[in-house]
Amino acid sequence: MNSRKRLKRLTIGDYIIPAILILFALLIFLPVWYVFVVALIPPHVFFQQTIHLWPSELFFENFGAILGNPLIHSGFRNTLFVTVISTAYAMFMNVTFAYVMMKPLPGRRIFWLFLMFTMFFGGGLLPWFLMMVNLGLVNSLWAMILPHGVSIFSVILMQSYFRTLSPEYEESAKLDGAGDLRILWSIVLPLCKPMLATLSLFAAVGGWNRWLEAMLLTHRSALWPLQLVLRNMLNNAALTMEGVPLDAREGLFTVGLQMAAVIVTMIPIICVYPFLQKYFVKGITLGGVKG
Repeated sequence: MNSRKRLKRLTIGDYIIPAILILFALLIFLPVWYVFVVALIPPHVFFQQTIHLWPSELFFENFGAILGNPLIHSGFRNTLFVTVISTAYAMFMNVTFAYVMMKPLPGRRIFWLFLMFTMFFGGGLLPWFLMMVNLGLVNSLWAMILPHGVSIFSVILMQSYFRTLSPEYEESAKLDGAGDLRILWSIVLPLCKPMLATLSLFAAVGGWNRWLEAMLLTHRSALWPLQLVLRNMLNNAALTMEGVPLDAREGLFTVGLQMAAVIVTMIPIICVYPFLQKYFVKGITLGGVKG
């Protein structure tokens, strides 16, 4: 055997594949960068130029208008409450439900078919609204939490991940006298950190972006989530600025407000995602190993 390692010859594919990946990364990054640039430029720069790759002038009035609204602070608190509570609630419901459905229960297949039916067909908006009213969830933040307890998609991912675990862990614990809840909490869940992080991110993003329930059921502005507050702000801005000359708009323009609102809403998720990224990729990969 030769003691010297032969140098690997670079082929055309070694250049093409990285170039394609870099191109895809740029295609994903450029729209995000465009949002930041437009949110930071003044109106006259936006209307004079057609392409905005760099903020030639910094303009922070859009963020001042967004963050200066008193409803923003209450909206942020409401959204944070909904996100934290709904994530914990959804994780508890999805994990325990997936674990129970792994057991050989009588009628499990029929019950599972009924649940799968809900993935493709819904009851409709009007029955849902009447149910929320009858449950007393009008003007309540719980209207954005309780209906989102179980996600069949999350249950399927969690159940698929459970199947990748060796059954010997559970069998050994049962020999030691551990019950199902003790096995789930002490043995199974510590082995499922990647999938737990993945489902937590799904639930957190869903809770953070939730606003439709508040628009339909909440009549008090103090209970509006952040997304609904920003939606109403942008709608009012578009109505008041329509047909108004540029010099009479107090330095604001609708597109800049929209981009600033996008940044305000996505920054918290961007801050959380790097801590869950390695678990997210691993959880999605392993969750689809067995169906």
